[in-house]
Amino acid sequence: MTINEADFENERELQDWVFANLDRFLPHTYLVNGFQIGTISGKNGVPDGFAFSILNREWYLVECELLRHGVWPHIAEQITRFIVALQNPETMRKIRDRFFEYVLEQKIGSEIVAALSTLPERLHQQLELFLETVEPKVVIFIDDTNRDLSDMAQALDTPVSIFRIKKSVVDGKGEYYSPDVAAPIIESEPSAEGPTVEYDIIELLGGGKLEASVRRFKCYSLVDGSVVTLKKSRFYPDNNAYWYGISNSSLEQIRAHSVSHMVFVMGDFGFAKVPMSVIDEFLKHTFTSKYPDGGVRHYHAYISHDPAPELYITNDLPKYSLAQHFQAFD
Repeated sequence: MTINEADFENERELQDWVFANLDRFLPHTYLVNGFQIGTISGKNGVPDGFAFSILNREWYLVECELLRHGVWPHIAEQITRFIVALQNPETMRKIRDRFFEYVLEQKIGSEIVAALSTLPERLHQQLELFLETVEPKVVIFIDDTNRDLSDMAQALDTPVSIFRIKKSVVDGKGEYYSPDVAAPIIESEPSAEGPTVEYDIIELLGGGKLEASVRRFKCYSLVDGSVVTLKKSRFYPDNNAYWYGISNSSLEQIRAHSVSHMVFVMGDFGFAKVPMSVIDEFLKHTFTSKYPDGGVRHYHAYISHDPAPELYITNDLPKYSLAQHFQAFD
């Protein structure tokens, strides 16, 4: 038996094998072939595919690449363009509609309805909520890696997983395998926020729908009539607290869309749905970071890690009890 390492002839050869074996790397996902998406300014591109794991509350932009095409002239430019396109509301609507069409074509509506714990007549709306509240991840399948590729992944403000796929020729026939046993060789998790998925928070709040999406700002209309926006933080053990930055630009969007409450998600501990009247009062006293011209860039806020949490900035300034607004995760 003769075994020799070999190069992929082209990206299509790699993609065909990956798509046929995707469940090894991204279990329990639904794969939708790629289509054209675009940035707000009109820069278009076609990712290889999108994969959706409803049960795991994850979805992915999937791209197959060959390292010989170059990290900076090709791979980085393409991946960055796709990430920017995912911030375009029109792109998100297109992804929602394509996934909805896929669900209907594959006759898997009952599976998705059950996974989302919703009703058939609410499926389209719930898919939109799922896509808008679950942060997408980028998954790259590639024949090899280098330092530039790793640096690129770590620099992006989006979670990235990179899987290596190798090709060998056995007695004249091509064979493919994962040298890392279907584990990512490079994985980044740039977000400092807690792991909790926004979709589940909205459902815990009684359900609702996306009200507005402007760049990174999103707000939701809940069934109870309130309009909320979410802020997430991981736990900072040195302070025994959660830290949040509230930007002036987000406050402008909050006022423009009549947001009534800010929901502070406290890692995997719980969340507090706080009326904007409380937030506005707190902002009068808290610390700020400023631009060189003196304008406020963002306001600082802490929430104590406690079953009766408090919103505060220092012991010398007013504290606000959030006990009546707090709900712990089970």
